[in-house]
Amino acid sequence: MKRLLLPLMLGTLLFNGAARAGDHLWARGLPDYSQGYDETRDPAKDLLAATAKAQQEGKQVLLLVGGEWCSWCQEMNRFLDREPELAQQFNRTFVVVKVNVSKQNKNESFLKDYPEYLGVPHFYVLDAKGKLLESFNTGLLEKGKSYDEARFGKFIGYFQHQDARS
Repeated sequence: MKRLLLPLMLGTLLFNGAARAGDHLWARGLPDYSQGYDETRDPAKDLLAATAKAQQEGKQVLLLVGGEWCSWCQEMNRFLDREPELAQQFNRTFVVVKVNVSKQNKNESFLKDYPEYLGVPHFYVLDAKGKLLESFNTGLLEKGKSYDEARFGKFIGYFQHQDARS
């Protein structure tokens, strides 16, 4: 029995760790700062890297404020995983930077430069140079217990038509 218990416990820890690390289909192949809400990351450094990438690729930057503890943040991941065409459109339009807000790290010094948000997840859309274009409450994209494909698509479409290099 003891011989089975240790491998079982190790396997459980490894599986749970991978699930928490933000292993989502929509974010595969994206930079680390697009993966999970990591309280140890420096969002200012991540933003610097993201704006360089956005300028190179002609995209906007989307700061996705939230946390691993947030049920709507996790639902957004599941929603984008279920909607691969929408996820592709999302990734063609934005360089996504996940900014953690949690009891352990609220990233207040970074977020003080942006308008106050009322809840998470919350989007801050920036141009490729890092200038704020829009502060957006994602509650407007919700439908029932998930997100609305048409609303999410309209949100993305609006920013597809803006000049990312402004």
